[in-house]
Amino acid sequence: MLGSQVDPSRGRPHKSASRLLNEASGGVNRRSFLGILSGAVFLAAAPAALTACSGGAAPQAATSGSLAETVAKLVPAYKPLELVKPDIPSVKGSTPGFTSIPSSLVKSVPTPPGSGGTYTAMTPAWWAVPPALPENSYYKAVNEKLGATINFQVNDGNAYADKVQTVLASPKDVPDWMVIPGWNLPPRFGQAAAGVFQDLSEFIAGDKVNKYPNLANIPTAAWKMGCFEGGLYGLPYPGALISDAIFYRADLFEELGVKPPTSADEYRTLAKELTDESKNRWGSEDVWTGAQIMHGVVPKWKQVGGTLQNKVETEEYRAALEWTAKLFADGSVHPDAVAGNAQQSKQRFESGASLMASDGMGSWHEALARVLPSNPKFNMQPMDYFAPDGGKPILFRAQPAAIFSFIKKTEPAKVEEMLALANFMAAPFGTEENVLINNGVEGVHFTRDAQGIPKATAKGTEEVTSTYAFLVNAPIVNSMVQYPGLVQSQSEWEARQAPNVVEDAFFGMQIQEPAKFGSLSKPFDDLAKDIIRGRKSMKDLDAELATWKSKGGDELRDFYAGFLA
Repeated sequence: MLGSQVDPSRGRPHKSASRLLNEASGGVNRRSFLGILSGAVFLAAAPAALTACSGGAAPQAATSGSLAETVAKLVPAYKPLELVKPDIPSVKGSTPGFTSIPSSLVKSVPTPPGSGGTYTAMTPAWWAVPPALPENSYYKAVNEKLGATINFQVNDGNAYADKVQTVLASPKDVPDWMVIPGWNLPPRFGQAAAGVFQDLSEFIAGDKVNKYPNLANIPTAAWKMGCFEGGLYGLPYPGALISDAIFYRADLFEELGVKPPTSADEYRTLAKELTDESKNRWGSEDVWTGAQIMHGVVPKWKQVGGTLQNKVETEEYRAALEWTAKLFADGSVHPDAVAGNAQQSKQRFESGASLMASDGMGSWHEALARVLPSNPKFNMQPMDYFAPDGGKPILFRAQPAAIFSFIKKTEPAKVEEMLALANFMAAPFGTEENVLINNGVEGVHFTRDAQGIPKATAKGTEEVTSTYAFLVNAPIVNSMVQYPGLVQSQSEWEARQAPNVVEDAFFGMQIQEPAKFGSLSKPFDDLAKDIIRGRKSMKDLDAELATWKSKGGDELRDFYAGFLA
């Protein structure tokens, strides 16, 4: 965890929501999962609670409303800590960067916080399930430092949604502490939360959180996503401010004597110029996600005067569709991408078969890990975002938390003990507690390389995994010093984009739609693919919009309007 965004070997949440859903459902391994959790632009069918936030000042909220005002009274007061000073500071919420691993660690929790309690905790795993107590020396070591015992019930992440629903259906089976990823929250979860889980606002709302300084260090926006039914129920796993980018092959751009584009028209022109079928080289992958960001497409709803427009009704969405369709018509998109083969897009980009691609920020360090050993010159970089005309872009901030944990209703003394344990687990980067939670015991579960980066031992690989870290996590940092230049490039890129980040009308609101609207927006995903590839036209979009409105779209609009003042 000291050598990456938080974890050098296991990654850190950083991909788009739709990509996360595909990968999580298809099965991912332990070392890649934590590189896949965020999304700056949500597809219409994506869950509402998948990502991101960071330390530093937050962008100005675009709106306030009745739900927002209620939530504001429930969440802890933000009291940022800087126990270890970053080399690249946060700018308006961007991820701070550490270009070297701290040579000494800070102790943020002076004494074991527990009072001898024993608790069960249910968590997912998208990797081999580690040994349980009493065989797991990592669990023993952490529990000793906690002064309490947490017995983990680790379950297959690919079947976790079913497990969650089964457990919630029988309240007596609910563990003391339960992790639920945002994409596994079942229908009407708010009602279940209010009936089964502890409202934490009674203990940590506002200045009450001062008792737990590491929890107070978690930004307010991440806490907001843990609010349901007028209470604060979820302890958050925060993510990043911006999670998707349009990357380009900087090494090959330099060889070819070209520079990255600075407008939508320049992108198309350059993509066409770079395309040379005889050399098995195409200018672009399918950059539909990046096109939506470039064109300022709202995550879900846009306020226009006193009314709401769904993203698929907006002019920005239409413009993004039209631009992407022209890019495809230019012949500049790799034919496998045109055919819909998204699974091999990374391989095409990394091999140089395509030179520009849209992806989650986590793909950056993952690609470096794959490619640098065989191609030391490999260099991918994210473009600075631009508006279609080359002006200042509008970037919508990603949702601020990806995973939540919930404490079962119990007596106040036990809740307070578990919050004290959570305060230990939320210790920030550069602390003894953070290293222990994320890596285990030095010399037993990990050793350090010449740069000070923790490297898992065989025992660490077997026993250490994201269990305690899933219960609650510290604000994200970038410390991936094992990849030369990455920390500086990535943190500075995000800092440059941060001033253009805004919050949409429903940012930080945990809204679960009624089940009857569950499939309402799904036709637009396939329709967008068809329009982009020239199989259908914008007239088909108009027809689908009319159907959407008549089948519940207008009713859904009224539902969302009810959450605004």
